[in-house]
Amino acid sequence: MTAHTAAIIGLTGGIACGKSVISAYLQEKGIPVIDGDVVARQIVEPGTKGLAQIVEVFGAEYLQPDGTLNRALLGSTVFADTDALHKLNAITKPLLLESFKSQINALQHHPVIVLDAALLLEDEAYYALVDTVWVVIASPEQQLARLMKRNGCSAEEAQNRIHAQMSNEERMVYADAVIDNNGTVAETIAQVEQLLYNISVRVQ
Repeated sequence: MTAHTAAIIGLTGGIACGKSVISAYLQEKGIPVIDGDVVARQIVEPGTKGLAQIVEVFGAEYLQPDGTLNRALLGSTVFADTDALHKLNAITKPLLLESFKSQINALQHHPVIVLDAALLLEDEAYYALVDTVWVVIASPEQQLARLMKRNGCSAEEAQNRIHAQMSNEERMVYADAVIDNNGTVAETIAQVEQLLYNISVRVQ
């Protein structure tokens, strides 16, 4: 773990496990959340090094007519091909890490910072940024249904995306706390409140 003054919570979980509900609640409480999905989009915007590298590796066909990244096409490629996913991660991981570090440094005046990143535990450099890990879990059936509804994708496409990530069991090995998001939103928030209380006691 890294040396800093703020308590840094790493919030992670599989795709469609419901991290966004928890992130939104934390932000409502005034806790700064570094959203890995937002950063991932920022580092491949037109004019960025990330987008230029993706075009160099994957080809210009992955650009939309307006010059933005065709995220749907790239996603369907990398989640069906492990080698392609590794190539994409080799481009994006250093850029993500640089942005995460910069934002953490800029937010040190806050007592608590949350890094919301699906891939937090899949790279030691990300994991080293945080003090404590909260893993959000949902049943495979919940994940599949939520992802198909959210992305409008087929069951096969959804399964490919889920299987491209670590399993719940693998993530829970690293967890300091597990948030069960199979129930109601109120039940999930109650778990978050207890964890925040535990953190506040430690940082006072």
